[in-house]
Amino acid sequence: MAAEKPEATKPAAAKPGGAGGAKPGGPVMAEPWVPRRLRLVAAVLAGLYVLAVWLDAAGNGAADKVLPLPVRFFVQEAALFPHAARDVIEWRAQAWFCEAGHFEELDVRPYFPIRADDKESRFYRAMFFHLHQRKVLASLDQFIAREQNRVHPEARIGGVMLLSLRIPIPPPGTPEARYQRLPLTDYPPEVERHYWYVTDKGEREQRCADLQAGSP
Repeated sequence: MAAEKPEATKPAAAKPGGAGGAKPGGPVMAEPWVPRRLRLVAAVLAGLYVLAVWLDAAGNGAADKVLPLPVRFFVQEAALFPHAARDVIEWRAQAWFCEAGHFEELDVRPYFPIRADDKESRFYRAMFFHLHQRKVLASLDQFIAREQNRVHPEARIGGVMLLSLRIPIPPPGTPEARYQRLPLTDYPPEVERHYWYVTDKGEREQRCADLQAGSP
């Protein structure tokens, strides 16, 4: 008579929630690695950031008054283009030529070679973002005068006027010639000009006198 085979013993199933492990199919909770206090600080900062973005979009000027300039840049992201533009803004410079004794237009594109012929020019960007920052405009003044006098010693300047042109955009559908940069003298009087910075007369005269005397 053949011996009977012993039946295989099945392992006991783990009880849900017991020592055998987590409940099958249940949610897995990830433990935060940041301390609770730090999470609260981050939540407060995030709320303040959203508030600053909202205030900047609302246009009440509170963010501009409170935030420093480097931080203000990161909240200027809402309502960037709430209205259609009616004018094209061009930024220009006029220079006080020492020998001539008067202001004439100065083409500063050679001194700002990055994207020199469009609105991403470093000169355009500096004027657009810092037209109310006199320290920045004074630095532009010094830089332009230094570069002009270095590159063109035969046409030395003592200072600059920094201005903008507001050129009206024609109605939709109007035939329009391809853009080309025109001299200031070619624009009619109805094109609005706004002067944002002028080198002080005394400083212009002192610079010209120093150049005449051979001082750097």
